[in-house]
Amino acid sequence: MTEQSAAYSRLESAAQQLTVALVGGEPGRIESLTKAGETDLLRMRSRLLEITSALTNFAETRANQPEKTALDADAREQFDAAAKKLLENARSFQKIAGRATSLALGGSSFSTACIQMCGVPPMTYRAPVSRYG
Repeated sequence: MTEQSAAYSRLESAAQQLTVALVGGEPGRIESLTKAGETDLLRMRSRLLEITSALTNFAETRANQPEKTALDADAREQFDAAAKKLLENARSFQKIAGRATSLALGGSSFSTACIQMCGVPPMTYRAPVSRYG
């Protein structure tokens, strides 16, 4: 879980850089940050699956034990601390990602309106960010 927490911190930094690139109108930087973020998100999804599987296996093993022994207090504290840090980083990333998303959507709407006002049909314009979507 600590790896996942660190990954959220990296994604938060990338989202902040993406916000700056969106405001500055830097298509090359936007594209590279987007690709890097997508790669990190893919790794995080697979790591999340591993964490979920490990926790499920642990719960099943504990349920099948004939003697119910208490968990080590130190292990419980480490797990609780890692889980809290993971949730905290995920919430922080979610806020910053929401800002970047709003900025990207606002910029897209603004550019569409500008293109329409200048008489260029929107279907002939391909924004650099949306060409992969």
